[in-house]
Amino acid sequence: MMLKKLMKNPSFIIGFIFLFGMFAASLVYYVGWGDEVPKLDLLKNEEGELLSPPYSPVEYPPLGTDNFNRNIFLLIIVGAKYTIGAALVITLCRVLPSVFMGLILHFYLKPFRRIIDHMVDAANYFPPTLLSFLLLNWMMLDGPLHHPEGFPYDFTDKTIFYLIILIVISLPSLTLLFTNEYDRIMSHEFIDSAKVLGATKRHYIRNHIRPFILPQILLVSIREFMIIMLLIAHLGVLNIYIGGSSLEVDLFDNPFLASLSHEWSGLLGGWWQFLWTTYPWISFIPVVFFTLTILSAKLMLIGSTQVVETLMESSIEEGSAEETETTSLKDKEIFQLVKEAK
Repeated sequence: MMLKKLMKNPSFIIGFIFLFGMFAASLVYYVGWGDEVPKLDLLKNEEGELLSPPYSPVEYPPLGTDNFNRNIFLLIIVGAKYTIGAALVITLCRVLPSVFMGLILHFYLKPFRRIIDHMVDAANYFPPTLLSFLLLNWMMLDGPLHHPEGFPYDFTDKTIFYLIILIVISLPSLTLLFTNEYDRIMSHEFIDSAKVLGATKRHYIRNHIRPFILPQILLVSIREFMIIMLLIAHLGVLNIYIGGSSLEVDLFDNPFLASLSHEWSGLLGGWWQFLWTTYPWISFIPVVFFTLTILSAKLMLIGSTQVVETLMESSIEEGSAEETETTSLKDKEIFQLVKEAK
């Protein structure tokens, strides 16, 4: 029912089409061309004179070339699956464990709740970008650059470590978020009626918490996706890329930290320096795609919120009707109920 309503919501559909389209196009390019982005030959103008790269979007549409004379549009397509895919994996691995840990904290660790709350609140004051940078710096940047021969970790190892760090740093705050949501759900009046009737914890989770928490999981997941995209972009500016980087020499004989996977944060961090050159448009291209992706997720969030609010209102009305019926039954004598049944 909820999925059908989401598919009919225009905001959700527009955002979903962009995200799915970018991810699918990247996968298709990988299957068809193996993520290969060749360097272009030199272009000539109308007079037959050679043009010096990098080329602007006007000279080589749609997005021009970079400082290695590679097609920027193909680089964006190749990196989409790594950027969006990593954000999706981190989102799922943050949210799903937090849902279950929140249940454990709500039902079984109440004596320690205040201590955990204070610890998590204190940790939230530390910027996640800085914390991620400090934990990832040696594995992703210092180790490969300073000890390239003795560095024992490859692309897969660095990618897994990157994902684990970005997952772990937000698990405590998300767990507390879901715990607070369980507290709010359990404060409804119809929960008191269930307690009077002798409901068990399994009954609460299955019949009362689950219908309310499932829509909230969707909303929290989309919000986390947006936060993660911003965090990935910030780490890119700090030269922390998904899968790591390698030191290469570009067309201008300058050392350049190139992303191994061409993911967007690597493009953003590598091209950031062009803001102060005669090629500033190169720096804005990954920024534009990060922005479009976050805006698409925002549209999905708006559409999902509209659908969830509608479902919540109907669920509360059903719960209130059930509570009213239970209350009216309590007010009647046992023999009166028997007579009505006859």
